[in-house]
Amino acid sequence: MIKMKKHLILALIAAGVLITSGVVVGGFFIAKNKILKRHSTNTSKGEQEKVEEQNGPSLPDFSKVFEGDLAICRLFPQGKIEEIAGKKFVNVKQGSYQSTQYTQYYCEYRFEELPYEIEHGNPPVAPKNISITFVRGDISSLKDAYKLSEDVVRQDSSIPIPHQLVYNKDGKFLRLELFLADNLEVIVNTWWSTLTQEEAEKFVKDFSVYLKGFAEEKINETGNKTSSGGESNKEDEGAPLPQDEDIIKRFFEFINNGDADKAALMMKVNNDSELQAWAVQFNGFNHVQVLEIKKASVEEWTDSRHIYKVKIDVIMKPESGDEEIPYFGYENGENVRWLTLEKVGDIWKISEISNSP
Repeated sequence: MIKMKKHLILALIAAGVLITSGVVVGGFFIAKNKILKRHSTNTSKGEQEKVEEQNGPSLPDFSKVFEGDLAICRLFPQGKIEEIAGKKFVNVKQGSYQSTQYTQYYCEYRFEELPYEIEHGNPPVAPKNISITFVRGDISSLKDAYKLSEDVVRQDSSIPIPHQLVYNKDGKFLRLELFLADNLEVIVNTWWSTLTQEEAEKFVKDFSVYLKGFAEEKINETGNKTSSGGESNKEDEGAPLPQDEDIIKRFFEFINNGDADKAALMMKVNNDSELQAWAVQFNGFNHVQVLEIKKASVEEWTDSRHIYKVKIDVIMKPESGDEEIPYFGYENGENVRWLTLEKVGDIWKISEISNSP
């Protein structure tokens, strides 16, 4: 457990930063009252320059492919990662975390399921997993995070993206760091998995090849759509009003954080039975993330009624499949819903959630 915490810290904080309060945030452990100092590294300046400058085939514009909020478990579904790794996972956990320097979007592909009191205990214990994390923002310090310990970096010519493979002083493989753009990095952690050294190294190499192909395919799809033209969708009528956007995002954040009762209180209801019914439904979500919010049916808007088309990424709890309407009508993956906001007194409430305009 100590080793696990150490490497999470080193992978995702900048050199020489004083961290206070020990908590697990967005899948990463943050140390308590500990100053991390620079140590000598076994990597020469020349070797590091090779990490910074790699000659290879032209690369897709990753920053265009992976823009906006990212739902990693949807982009790289469990089945695809199982195919690449040659292993089975019991479940996945998706999340994000924003700091002053960067935003992390991650997915954990878990080999085991631990009791709640152990996973969320004191100290918490993470299930064995492979994690894929996209980090966007000021990532300049992350490239050198390995220097905080005696870790070393290497390169492999079979990886088609600028990168560094990070190993500890004993030669154990820890993670692959892929540098997609000046402000975008992918960290593939395998050290807390059940993979052997050989399996882990093969997995990250195969994933890097798949990632490059995935990005190239997405760019080609976008180019084809642009060249073929197409009619604009009259339902999508522009960016949301800032105050409305805040309400919608806060609503789904409550659901994602397990605060079903708080989310239910944002609904316009006629009685306690309706309130309870909404709370039960919202409790059926294991994960939900807002991908896009757009105005809809603007011709029907009034001073006290606004309509929005909301695209969300969803993972439902397995037990919600036993409901009268399985999974409350949602599917794992991308869903679209129309939300109607109504002003009740001085407060805006959500009066309707529908699957059509």
